[in-house]
Amino acid sequence: MTTNATELPVFPWHRGCPMAPPDQYAEVRESDAPVRKVPLATGRTAWVVTRYDLIKQVLADPRSSSARAHEGFPYYIEIPEQFKTDCSFIGWDPPEHTVHRRMAALSGAFTKKRVLDMRPRMQEIVDECIDTMLELGPPVDLVGELALKVPLTIMCGILGIPNKDQAFLHSCTEILFGGGSSATQRAEAIERVGRYLEELVISKENDPGEDLISRMIKKYRDQDMYDRREMCNLTRLLMNGGHETSTAMIAIGVMTLLEHPEQLERLKANPQLVPGAVEELLRYLSPGDLATSRIAMEDMQVGDVLVRKGEGLILVGMSANRDPRVFEDPDTFDLERGDRNHLAFGHGLHHCIGSDIARTELEIVMTTLFRRIPDLRLAKHWSELRYKDGNVMYGVYEMPVTW
Repeated sequence: MTTNATELPVFPWHRGCPMAPPDQYAEVRESDAPVRKVPLATGRTAWVVTRYDLIKQVLADPRSSSARAHEGFPYYIEIPEQFKTDCSFIGWDPPEHTVHRRMAALSGAFTKKRVLDMRPRMQEIVDECIDTMLELGPPVDLVGELALKVPLTIMCGILGIPNKDQAFLHSCTEILFGGGSSATQRAEAIERVGRYLEELVISKENDPGEDLISRMIKKYRDQDMYDRREMCNLTRLLMNGGHETSTAMIAIGVMTLLEHPEQLERLKANPQLVPGAVEELLRYLSPGDLATSRIAMEDMQVGDVLVRKGEGLILVGMSANRDPRVFEDPDTFDLERGDRNHLAFGHGLHHCIGSDIARTELEIVMTTLFRRIPDLRLAKHWSELRYKDGNVMYGVYEMPVTW
């Protein structure tokens, strides 16, 4: 078995097509060494895990840690110190992770009932964005007018963030997660967002409303656990996680459907297929492919590899979601596959807290967009567009459409 870090190109590897994984994923996954040590763009090395069963194993193993402040955590982009220390519960392990995630969950925005109650407002937001698209007339940038606006407006509404501040917050998020940003640029962006969120949280402390931030502040105070800095970090985590994945999924999800016209016609004729189609889009596209890493807190066996204490692991979700051991004909997009066993939202303790919100957003967008603009098409071929290749969250910067 080979584990030489010089055999493969520097990680992260790159998609040749937005709808297909990097070639190296299948190369490594189908070899006799599906766990491979690779060089990172930061000059370090880490173990890349490519097979579905092994990724689930690591995610469920208490010896694998999400501790982003650990010196061995496998960052593949240059990261400022604040990113490591001010990450909230996504970068923690039990029991701290369990306590703080539960506090966010019990504040009420992420339950199935609450998401169901929010559905009419989500529909209004989607319709308002499509109204604007129709008023502007083609060509229209689907990212700017729909894919970004819908989840950002929904998440800001949940958190109690004024709509006028959306553009500022998203610009900072682009820097934080951008593969081309420097550590200095990321640090400056974190500081700008931090100052903004501190003012926002103070305002919620003094004049609470019915929004999630206000409810979380009350929940923490009732438990005598309140800390303003952590509330700012938690708010930033929910804001970033609450719109980046959905923005990517709406844009490249629409692209994927447009590139599979026969399946799109079936979807238009049978709207009941939409929930299953959303699951298949999540599996097929996996925009959060590079967002899941761990650090071994003890020696641990992963497949045939002994990962030593202090070594990092990068769990490439798109490779898991294209694993032929789990998904028949995995590189074929099949909107009637309907399989929810994918790892697009992670697995185990860190399974995405907002997955029901994201699913609902995608269902409403895909149903409404193609009902109201049935002859939608790309104004440029997908190969002419710019992609967020190497970013923590994959996506497309702009996507002009016409009809």
